[in-house]
Amino acid sequence: MRHFVEFLCFLWYNITMENIKENICRNLVLLRKSKKLTQQEFAKIFNYSDKAVSRWERGDSLPSIEVLSQICDYYGVEFEWLIHENTKIEVSNANLNIWYRIGIILLFAVSIFTLATVGFVYLQLSQGWYFYQLFVWAVPISLSIACYFTKKWNMFNCYFAFLSACMWTTLIAIFVQALPITIWPIFLIGIPLQIIFILLFLMRKIKK
Repeated sequence: MRHFVEFLCFLWYNITMENIKENICRNLVLLRKSKKLTQQEFAKIFNYSDKAVSRWERGDSLPSIEVLSQICDYYGVEFEWLIHENTKIEVSNANLNIWYRIGIILLFAVSIFTLATVGFVYLQLSQGWYFYQLFVWAVPISLSIACYFTKKWNMFNCYFAFLSACMWTTLIAIFVQALPITIWPIFLIGIPLQIIFILLFLMRKIKK
């Protein structure tokens, strides 16, 4: 009797896991097609090859939990949704998720420029200083916040783009701050840093 129960548990486990695997495969196709993406376009978003995506959708292999979490995060669906059988996805929810993230970044950027404006007006009225550099510094600060959120949301392509922009605008801000002293050699620092960023980006893609 004990062996029979163990056999039933084993059978139930395998059937359940197989169903979950099939659900994940079908839902990955559903998510990809919800945005009318090809396998190659879908793969590019998550830094994988189109062959890997094809294997996922056929059920030959499955992405890691980390990647599944990134996919859920990108489309704005719960992980539980991914492992259950579904026939459709509300595309508007996914689009809302993307616009919500853009809104967060823009909100912080506007807040930073608002603070820069307040500081500029205060210094102009109270001290007579024309401290326009506040607006220059607001750019790399805004970009650094964009770096933080895009990394947090696993949007690594955007993260590396914002990181490069943040680095160059920081060097520009330092250059402007030092005027009338010309310190143009400071931009030479950006060259090796940019190379490092590119190498890190390529290494991450190769690792996938």
